[in-house]
Amino acid sequence: MPPYTHLTPAEAAHFLDHGWLRIPNAIAPEYLSWLDTLWVRLGMDGQDKTTWTEEYVKLPRHREVRAEDFCPTAWGKICELVGGEDRIDPMRERWYGDQFIVNFGRDDLVGTRHEPDELRGWHTDNDWYRQFLDSSGNALTLIFCFTDIPAGGGGTCLNEDGIKPLCELFYNTPEGLDPPFDNIYAHCTRGKVYTEVTASAGDLLVTHGMLPHSHSPNHLHYARVITNPHVNLAEPFDLNRSDGDYSLCEQVILRALNRTSIPEYTPTRPRLSFYPRTAYFKREKIRAELARLLADASVRGQPGAVDSVYLRGEAAIAEHERRNGYDKAWGPTGVATGLQDDVHVPSAQRHVVV
Repeated sequence: MPPYTHLTPAEAAHFLDHGWLRIPNAIAPEYLSWLDTLWVRLGMDGQDKTTWTEEYVKLPRHREVRAEDFCPTAWGKICELVGGEDRIDPMRERWYGDQFIVNFGRDDLVGTRHEPDELRGWHTDNDWYRQFLDSSGNALTLIFCFTDIPAGGGGTCLNEDGIKPLCELFYNTPEGLDPPFDNIYAHCTRGKVYTEVTASAGDLLVTHGMLPHSHSPNHLHYARVITNPHVNLAEPFDLNRSDGDYSLCEQVILRALNRTSIPEYTPTRPRLSFYPRTAYFKREKIRAELARLLADASVRGQPGAVDSVYLRGEAAIAEHERRNGYDKAWGPTGVATGLQDDVHVPSAQRHVVV
């Protein structure tokens, strides 16, 4: 294993063996304050659980900063996992933001427990491109923890031995698959190696894009808050390097297939990227969130205090859309209108939010 500047040998080995890496205190402290407006955005009262009307909520994004500013101590490690910063797409998801995912749990879950093989939400994050074995649109899935996540507190569950069957499936499907992916994660309920995320506020879990994961029940009935951006590469993974100098991300795939190279693999359909399917229903919440934020700021006597890209004019919104793929056409399966990832093809050519 080559020497790294930011990753320790133990961290590199852990990522290869498990498909994930924990980086403590990764979020720059000033961005943890983004939580200050969480309850206003939700339209709920953090001190009154009777107002917590949903168990699991995904919010849109209002604020974003460059990735290396958001997690400066982790960025070097992230770059080394994928083979260098020069391999990262210079535009797509190079800004991280406040698109919170909140797991509240429920009263009736308190005092109960679950087993990982009982979970039914297994997936990998890809709702914006046709996926092949060498696809690198989601080279890494990042789990930024904005709150503490104790055991039983709704931490994401990782199925470590789920990587191999998934890589085998995509190796044997050179035509690729378009999301949503039906029935390709059934093996995760028969896994043997699971890790449920526990963390302190500010921590980061870096996971390989082929590592299946699932949300888990929150048995503590508190607001567990994470964000879930990704690292997109400019080019597909190269699984047949003449010099054998594979990135750690590429090595995970090769190891899963027990190969040192895969010269014969060639996608048989064109690569395709499109509007991220599950962004649609989250962005539909923006108008209502803005109304609550503006009303709250007015009550506090700070009407100009709301920080949202959607209040900065058309040019800022257009730039935000380019950064996140919102400027792209609908994909072959349209968009999802809710958490159940249904298929809906909007009649409009573009998602006009505000």
